Amino acid sequence: MAAKICVSIAEDKVPLLEKQAERAFELGADYVEIRFDFVRPDQLQAAIDSVKGIKGKAVFTLRSKNQGGRFDGSEQERLGWLHRMAEQKPMLVDVELDSIRENDSLANFFDEQKTPILVSWHDFNQTPPNDKIADLLSEMRIYSNYVKVVTTAKSVQDSLRLLEVYENTIGLHPVIFAMGEAGVVSRILCTVVGNAPFTYASLESAVAPGQLTVKQMRALYNRMKA
Repeated sequence: MAAKICVSIAEDKVPLLEKQAERAFELGADYVEIRFDFVRPDQLQAAIDSVKGIKGKAVFTLRSKNQGGRFDGSEQERLGWLHRMAEQKPMLVDVELDSIRENDSLANFFDEQKTPILVSWHDFNQTPPNDKIADLLSEMRIYSNYVKVVTTAKSVQDSLRLLEVYENTIGLHPVIFAMGEAGVVSRILCTVVGNAPFTYASLESAVAPGQLTVKQMRALYNRMKA
C-alpha cells in the first residue's frame, strides 16, 4: 500500500485555505490538515465554511498556544469551536489528550456526533521512554483508535526507538513520529516500517521542526517503490 501524506495548511487568509488545500492535492497529498488556529478568531466560522468541500479528506485542528498552536482565546472558546468543527463531520478532528481528559462532555459530544477524532499528544522537549508512550497509548485508545504521538528527537536513536512503538499498536491507527532534524527519519519511515495511516508534510514552509514538503516526501516514497 502506498504511503499516505497529510499536508498541514497553516494559512491566516481565509480565501486561500481551499486554494492551498487543492494545491497540496495536486502535489501528491492524500489528505490535508487545516490548522484553524492560524486564522483570526473572528474569521473562524468563515474558514470552516470555506473548506466544506474538502472536509472528507481533512483533519480539522485548533491548537492552543500552550499546545504549540496559535489560538489565543480562552479554553472554553476553543472547546466551543471544536464542537462546531465536529458538527461538520470532517475526516478527523484533532483533539489533545489533555483536552479530552479534562472535559468529559467533549468526549460525549464527539460520540453523539459520531465524528471520528484523532487524539493527540505532543512533547516539545524530548522523546520519553517507550513504556511511558505505551501508557499514553493505552489511555488514548479509550477515546479513539486514531491516535497521534509526536515527540522531539535529540538524536537519530530517539527516532529509531520511537519507531519500535509501532510493534505494540494492534487495533490502533497510530501516527507516531518525532520533530526536529533528528526526527526526519521517523516522519518518513512511520508509514513504511510502522503502520501509520499517514504522515505529515508541509506545502512549502515547514509548520513544525523537521517537516519536509509534500514534494520532497512524495519524491522519497516514489524512489522507495522504484
